[in-house]
Amino acid sequence: MTTHETTFKLTEEHVRMVADVTWSKDNSRALQWYAPGFTAHLPSRPVIEGGQAFMDTINLVRAAKPDLDVEWHDVLIEGNRAVLRLTFHGHQVGPLFGIPPTGRYLRIEEIMVETYDDQGRMVEYRQEGDYAGMLMQMGIVPPPGTGPLGQLAHSIRTAIRLSWLDRNHRKAQQLR
Repeated sequence: MTTHETTFKLTEEHVRMVADVTWSKDNSRALQWYAPGFTAHLPSRPVIEGGQAFMDTINLVRAAKPDLDVEWHDVLIEGNRAVLRLTFHGHQVGPLFGIPPTGRYLRIEEIMVETYDDQGRMVEYRQEGDYAGMLMQMGIVPPPGTGPLGQLAHSIRTAIRLSWLDRNHRKAQQLR
C-alpha cells in the first residue's frame, strides 16, 4: 500500500489570501488560518497568544481606522517563512492603543515575518513598522530638528490637544 503525501508549499498567493482575510472588515473567516499555539510579536506590546486574541487586536486597529487600506510592495518566501513589506493608509477616527482619535490621515510602512506550518496555518507573526513616524503624523512626537524649547512647547500643546480630543470622543460616545 502506498500513500501519497501532499506537503504544503507556501506561495505568495496563500500569504496574500491570509493577509486579506485577516485585515478584512469581517475577519471571522481568518481564524482557520491560525494554528493552535499561534503567537504574534508586535513592537512594545506583550506577546499575543492565539488567533482570536490577534483578530481582536486587528479589529481594534480597524475600528480606529475604518478606511484602512493595505498597499502591497514585496512578498519574499523561503521555505515556510514569508517576509512582507506593506504600507497601511487610513484616517484615525477612533482610539488607537490609548491615543484618542486625531482625525489625521496616517501612512505607516511595515515589515512582517510570518511562519506557517505544514497545513498552511500561521504559527508565528512578527511585525516592525515606522511607529515613530506614525506618532509624528498623529502630532504626538515633534518633527525632527525641534529644539529643546520647541519640544517643551510641543509637549504642552500635545497634552492639551489630546485631552481635548479624548473629552470630545467620550462625549460623542455618550450621545450614541
